[in-house]
Amino acid sequence: MKKGIVTIILFGLSTWAQAADIKAGEEKAAICTACHGPAGVSVNPDWPSLAGQGQKYIEKQLKDFKSGERPNMVMQPQAGMLSDEDIVNVAAYFAAQTPPQATTEGAGDNPEELLALGEALYRGGDMSKNVPACMACHGPTGAGIEPAAFPRISGQHAKYTRTQLDAFRTSALIDQQASETDRASLVVRANDPNGMMRDVAEKLTPKQIEAVARYMQGLH
Repeated sequence: MKKGIVTIILFGLSTWAQAADIKAGEEKAAICTACHGPAGVSVNPDWPSLAGQGQKYIEKQLKDFKSGERPNMVMQPQAGMLSDEDIVNVAAYFAAQTPPQATTEGAGDNPEELLALGEALYRGGDMSKNVPACMACHGPTGAGIEPAAFPRISGQHAKYTRTQLDAFRTSALIDQQASETDRASLVVRANDPNGMMRDVAEKLTPKQIEAVARYMQGLH
């Protein structure tokens, strides 16, 4: 029975992968290099590297940008110009590129202490807050889980990762904002399946978010 399930999954993945045209994706992705860098390796920590990112994850994000489910003033019009076929091809192109080199980045007077905190969260979670280990979904080396569309986070800019965790956290806690807060000005993100990331991020302190983001950048 298990063998049959595995065969079906592998056949499905093979069929899905063959449907993509990487060359066509490279042509469509040419405009993306302005922000995401040549072959998807970004040099700006505000913008994510896409090289080696899971194809299914990139497809979902582009579709969410296009629909507005993941609000972003820059990405929505860019994704809006892509057809469904373009999205598959662009995602396949970036997924086929070499991921950025993972480089550990500490901060403050005690960078080793901050990275140790990040490692503890990534590998063991925080049971006192019912926060699961990050590696349960992103893998022990941060490569992600492609069939589940869980993203690669190894080598990703710590600043970008921190921004995303903050956005998930803000989205989860938006009802607790002060009444005079201009909610339209808040950076929010709520396109995570079943609210998984919002549930985690709302339980993390700013220091924990900083620590795990910096640790994940150096995973390999």
